[in-house]
Amino acid sequence: MLALLFIVLLVAGLAILYCANKHQHLLNKPLSSNAKKIGYVFLLLAALCAFLLFVGSAVVFSYLISVMVLTALIPLTALLLFGKSQ
Repeated sequence: MLALLFIVLLVAGLAILYCANKHQHLLNKPLSSNAKKIGYVFLLLAALCAFLLFVGSAVVFSYLISVMVLTALIPLTALLLFGKSQ
């Protein structure tokens, strides 16, 4: 259950941060700067879940790998699903 919460918080946090970026292609207007703060809070909560879920250096490894993969996967998914390029 904690692993699912870890993944959901990471995906939600990075999706919010992506939608708050001015170069995003999902929304017509980017989200406000308050949304960025919410995205960072989600990422911090995901890090807390990682500390509770894993031990030792596996915390850092799993968190960084997940962030790297999702940072590339969210914009790619938006491009493939909606096909909007400007």
